[in-house]
Amino acid sequence: MKHSRFFAAVPAILITALIAGCASAKLEIPYEATDREIIQIAQTEYDAGRVSNALQGYNTLLSRYGNNVATYIEGRYEIAHIYLKQKNYSQAVPIYREILDIYDNAAMGMLPPSFLKLTRADWNKIPEAKRNEH
Repeated sequence: MKHSRFFAAVPAILITALIAGCASAKLEIPYEATDREIIQIAQTEYDAGRVSNALQGYNTLLSRYGNNVATYIEGRYEIAHIYLKQKNYSQAVPIYREILDIYDNAAMGMLPPSFLKLTRADWNKIPEAKRNEH
């Protein structure tokens, strides 16, 4: 009788261990990491399928280096791009609008043109009905 309870518990223990092993740990970003290093960490996390860690990385970038407008735009764009890939338009649309507004109000040549081009391209991938919901 004791053995049957033990063997009945083994699958539950294995499943719990498997789930715990797959859970993503909080991303640790060294305090001294540069903006470029944080972007690389976030991209690596995204490429590895750890989307929440990637978002955390980009949010860390914004909190540490967001006072630089170009870095702020890059971080916000990357966050919006992740949401777009997830078809999470309700999160992506306001960020893309913010980026477009920043470019609309900036002096010519003050911001990197690449993120304006990328933002416009992503914007056009969002169904028009979803753009107008927000």
